[in-house]
Amino acid sequence: MRVLILFLAITLLTACSSITSRNNPEVDLKQFKRFYIEHRLNDNNATDAKIAAELRSRGFTATHGPLTMMPNDTQVVITYDARWTWDFRSYLINLNITAMQAHSNKLIVTGTYRQTGILPKSPEKMISVLVDDFFHDGDSKSTAK
Repeated sequence: MRVLILFLAITLLTACSSITSRNNPEVDLKQFKRFYIEHRLNDNNATDAKIAAELRSRGFTATHGPLTMMPNDTQVVITYDARWTWDFRSYLINLNITAMQAHSNKLIVTGTYRQTGILPKSPEKMISVLVDDFFHDGDSKSTAK
């Protein structure tokens, strides 16, 4: 009986997530080195700084801020939509990231990480998983974890 209760509790507490991304087959994100993450005015959780930090940890040049402050040598502009929710604490429930060529606005890749459950992943982990997917040709795939 205890094993059944424990199994049921673990099942209910496990966070489920899904990742979906779509790459433009005409453009390879790996060819770019300089990224700019546009700060969203409705984001009070420094998501732009977290995305920039993830890209810098991978050896890219990445800065963030308002679009008007974008450096002239930027190759890729990243926009995002971060949806937070509150369930006894605030956490990121949905993250959509889009990368476009800076001066042509040509779509390079877009992806969404959606999570539900009581034990969600940190925003940094969600960003890392999406960026991994972007650089590993995650074309039109969806996975549940």
